[in-house]
Formats: sequence, C-alpha cells, structure tokens
Amino acid sequence: MSLVQIIGICIIAAAISVVLKEQKAEYALMVSLIASAAILILLVISVADKLLEIRNAVSSSSASFFLVALKALGICVLTGFVADACREAGQVSLANKAELAGRCAVFILSVPMLISLLNMALGFIK
Repeated sequence: MSLVQIIGICIIAAAISVVLKEQKAEYALMVSLIASAAILILLVISVADKLLEIRNAVSSSSASFFLVALKALGICVLTGFVADACREAGQVSLANKAELAGRCAVFILSVPMLISLLNMALGFIK
C-alpha cells in the first residue's frame, strides 16, 4: 500500500464525511471509522513482512526484548486508533480512559523485562 493510496482514501473518506455530517452525523462517523479501520489493516499487512524479517534477524538472546517492543508498539497503535475514534465521536473522556488503559497494558507487558533487568543489576552488585 503506497502513501498516495492511503492519502487518497483519507481525502475521499473526509469528503464523504463532510457531506454526510450535514445530513446524518452518525453515518459520517461510520464512514470515518470504516476508512480508519481499512487503512490500519492495510498498514499492518504492509508492515508485517518487514517485521518478520527483522524478527528473524534478531538473535535469540535479544529476541524477547524485541518481541516486547513489538507488542508495545501494537498496543500503542491500537490505543491511538481507539482514542482517536472516541474523540471523533465526541467522547473525550472515553478517549482518555483508552489511552490510560494502553499505558497500563504497556507497563504490565514490560514488568517481566524490568524484573529481569533488576535481577541483572542486583547480580552485578553482589
């Protein structure tokens, strides 16, 4: 998926949303959400091959750190998507809660890595 195609989808969806917003605001929101989801799916598909190449190139010792970073990136992307959708629907409070949930999920994901680093640091002190 090229950047020009994604920009084209964005412009077309935005134009349709503007026209529909005057008639049926709920349809305008649905057009925006569908376009956003389609773009997100297309981006994930295009990036997936490169991520697999990088994952295969990473040595096994640092692979766990890389996987944590990839999962954190995925959480951030999904959280941003949901938060933007909530803001577009006028639900700023829900968007803030979604972002908080994403931050907590990244923290929970990183706890085993933090414990491993702490144990390594304590091993150097002893």
